[in-house]
Amino acid sequence: MHPDANGLISRATALRAGYTNTDLQRLCARGELVRIVPGMYAQRQLCSTLDPQGIHRLTTIASLATNADAAVASHVSAAVLHGLDLWDTDLGRVHLTIPGGKGRTTARLHVHSTPLPNEFVTTGLGIPATSPERTVVDCARLLDLDHAVVIGDSALRSKKVSMDRLRAALEVSARMNGIGAARRAIAAMSGLSESPGESISRLRMKEYGFPDPVLQQVLRVGSQFLARVDFYWRRWRLVGEFDGMGKYETGRTLTQEKFREDRLRDRGLEVFRWTWKDLWQFDMVRERFDRACARAERRRECADRMFS
Repeated sequence: MHPDANGLISRATALRAGYTNTDLQRLCARGELVRIVPGMYAQRQLCSTLDPQGIHRLTTIASLATNADAAVASHVSAAVLHGLDLWDTDLGRVHLTIPGGKGRTTARLHVHSTPLPNEFVTTGLGIPATSPERTVVDCARLLDLDHAVVIGDSALRSKKVSMDRLRAALEVSARMNGIGAARRAIAAMSGLSESPGESISRLRMKEYGFPDPVLQQVLRVGSQFLARVDFYWRRWRLVGEFDGMGKYETGRTLTQEKFREDRLRDRGLEVFRWTWKDLWQFDMVRERFDRACARAERRRECADRMFS
């Protein structure tokens, strides 16, 4: 009983190899096999090596194999297959689209019945899925702003879509449910945010009335490279850095970050930072920003008096 190229074993394959339904039940009970979807199994050893996105990818492929021939992976499931960044997105349910078919929802499967032009279907992943641009639009119709923008930023950053292609896919989907939310999300997307934390930070800045920063600004002293920073406000020579480091970061990494920040301050720049936790109390980040701006203004006034 050999798995296929994706690591899946179908019930039909097992029966042809001489196994019975009772054998399959016994192997699952002993933990040697894992039932991915009804009629599709995988070895426990494989499943133990997969992260949540890997498990979802496997479940999506298994679901496609047991549904209508016209089904394609879509929405969040297509985002996983395309390798797009996800942030805390619910992966408990596989999403498929069957154009002209009958939609249904179960605990682990959502089959969408919506128009799907051929131009928005790709088989480049080895299995049928919505194209990256249609995937981003579908996710933006379905998910809240934070989750949708993280996915869209990832697609733009990786060059899997362009903003022009996103807008074209948006217009083709103009009559679908949730299109207003999708328009709002796509208008907020940018390929310059390099992580989910930076994407959500940008949304929080808009919500809390920050002046627009320059993203991924390269700072130089003459022709010498100094740093590339997440957010930069030229008026105040102010650097904002999202600190996504977790408890598993090494002391060496933390020391390198401190030295980098010291170099920026030594060149007369203000620096302020925030973490994942701060994204849900962003009023405190706004206060840090305002204090940093005030320090920059005082420094400039002192320099003006000194050299006037």
